[in-house]
Amino acid sequence: MSELSDIFQRHVSQPDADPEVLGLRHSLTEAKRRAVTQADGLDDEELKQVLPDLYLEIIGSNIQLAAHLGLAVGMAVNCIDEQTSGVSISSFGRQMRQLMTEMGVQLKKRHGSKVGKLVAEIEAQRLAWRHNHEFLSWLAFRRGDDRYPAADRRARLDAFKVQERLLQSREGISRYLGATLCAAIEGHDRFLLTNRWRLESNDETSVERRAWPILSLQPGHTVLIEQARYEHDALMSMEAPPQDAVEGANAVVRDLLIAQFTVGLELPTATATLGRVI
Repeated sequence: MSELSDIFQRHVSQPDADPEVLGLRHSLTEAKRRAVTQADGLDDEELKQVLPDLYLEIIGSNIQLAAHLGLAVGMAVNCIDEQTSGVSISSFGRQMRQLMTEMGVQLKKRHGSKVGKLVAEIEAQRLAWRHNHEFLSWLAFRRGDDRYPAADRRARLDAFKVQERLLQSREGISRYLGATLCAAIEGHDRFLLTNRWRLESNDETSVERRAWPILSLQPGHTVLIEQARYEHDALMSMEAPPQDAVEGANAVVRDLLIAQFTVGLELPTATATLGRVI
């Protein structure tokens, strides 16, 4: 296990061992929770008034975490906390994300420290691929809908340059964190989409939930977590899923996510340790 993987494992398995870092993690989670809560129901003009301070708080807490753990470990720990708490940038509505994207571009230019610039850039790209995953899901689940024939959906896909923009975001984060860690973060953001179309729980999808991840030709840890996400989808598509089953499915995803991030930290990039002081 690499040094970064070891640091990551310590902080997710023994969070109380470092009260300072744990405090930063709690502050970041609460900042995101406040943003979701306070922005609920606001119109565009009201959002423009309250969102800048909320987003600055989120980015500031993220930078502090990266400044203690390093860019890569800080981002990995942040994602695990999002999975545990259920609140992340994927929880934000489209209008919030659009305003945050604009702010992220400005923050990247304004920050004096390199770690600050990279955190702002990574968060901006996470918001960008959130837009595109949402649109891809919307297009895919219009199949069979007479209002949206295949030619129309393909035209929309091309007109909005979804593939190009998604791959640009992926390439941007890979440059700083490496392809494996980037894939883990993108999969995590996709799983936590609030507007997620799910495979229903029935016999027809039971094979697809197994076959699709295998046919993606991804490494074993990625296939396993994708299968766990599809099983979670099927469970959540039920009218009243048992709470203990939901908690169990979430725990499986979290454990596999930790394993995936651990693999992603094995081969760090030159910027992965940027900012680390401990």
